[in-house]
Amino acid sequence: MSSYRLKLQHLRYPLRVGETLLGRSPYCSIVLTGPQVSRQHAAIRVNRDGVQIEDLGSRNGTWVNRRRLSEVLALLPGDKIQVGEHLLEIELETRDDRPERESQAITGEYPAPTDIDDGSDELTEPGYVPGNDPAPRR
Repeated sequence: MSSYRLKLQHLRYPLRVGETLLGRSPYCSIVLTGPQVSRQHAAIRVNRDGVQIEDLGSRNGTWVNRRRLSEVLALLPGDKIQVGEHLLEIELETRDDRPERESQAITGEYPAPTDIDDGSDELTEPGYVPGNDPAPRR
């Protein structure tokens, strides 16, 4: 099965199998702002047959390749989706893109931690800070 993603300006959202909601509601998978965007504006569905989009009864409509959506429509890579002022594009993730994305997800692009050896091999209690010893008990 192919992997798809949704491009919005410089951001890319992976489209998982199932439903991705677009809209103003914070409960949507991809939140879009603006007065022309409905709370739940459109749904993108990914299954083994490909990607489909459906307008969810929005007042201002969902547009695909400059045509107003009137029924469920199959999407292809390169299709442009207009929701309010937002222009999104369907992309097919190539095999060349996957290793980079997967390695970034695993590493988070952070440098590898370095082992710090303070020369102390003693075990400590949680929360213990070396050099911050309490006064000796009498």
